[in-house]
Amino acid sequence: MISVSGFQSEFIASQKPSNKLMIVLHGKGDSLKPFRQFDQELNIPEMNYLLLNAPQKFMGGFSWYKEPPFMRFEILEVRKQMLSLIQEVFRQGWRAENTFLFGFSQGCLISSDLALNSGYQWAGVIGISGYFHFYPRWKNQLSQNMLKTPWFLTHGHNDEILPLETTRFGVEKLRSAGFSVKWIELDKRHVFQEKEFQMIRTWVKERLRYLPGEFRQNSKVSNTNPVSPTSVAFVRNIEKSQPQVNRESQKPTGQ
Repeated sequence: MISVSGFQSEFIASQKPSNKLMIVLHGKGDSLKPFRQFDQELNIPEMNYLLLNAPQKFMGGFSWYKEPPFMRFEILEVRKQMLSLIQEVFRQGWRAENTFLFGFSQGCLISSDLALNSGYQWAGVIGISGYFHFYPRWKNQLSQNMLKTPWFLTHGHNDEILPLETTRFGVEKLRSAGFSVKWIELDKRHVFQEKEFQMIRTWVKERLRYLPGEFRQNSKVSNTNPVSPTSVAFVRNIEKSQPQVNRESQKPTGQ
């Protein structure tokens, strides 16, 4: 069980005792509700899940941030909230190197921002139909341990919400920084396809073979890297935001 403040959340326990965790972030206008069966869909018995709702209400669901020009400031605010949340999680015995960050669409951007600015080596980052926001001198935040975090990213050639070219450009920036990125282009629109569950499952299970097995719940946690002060103080380093589309959804749009 995980108890956190600052976010609406739900915890799904693994089918067998495990110290592996996946933090799940939805897309714009969505919520954690469609992910309540995520454990069954991914079918990874040793995985626990922490589902989060974004902080802002939006069209019957929730949003992680607004449109430009407010986007770049709000991403930094959400980063602070997420950094606080993961410290709560770590105090309960969970560890970054055993934790996967998952995000769909907007949730992918927030997951990637956390991975790039938290100071930790994560078990992995999984992004579906998402994109990124790179701040000035973002590579200066990266340590050798952080660069050990593997990435798994998929996107559709027919994505009508987020252009494939924009995300592909971001993938190349990640690779140029030294990250190992599994990048898959699919014949799909802005949706989460059933066949992607198998892709994620295969990739995660391969990663699980190399993760530490010790679980230290309710004990003082020593993660690979502490959160650096610059992660929180990075508000001053803001670049002009990338163009953002008007809508995102986990559900198919225009079909």
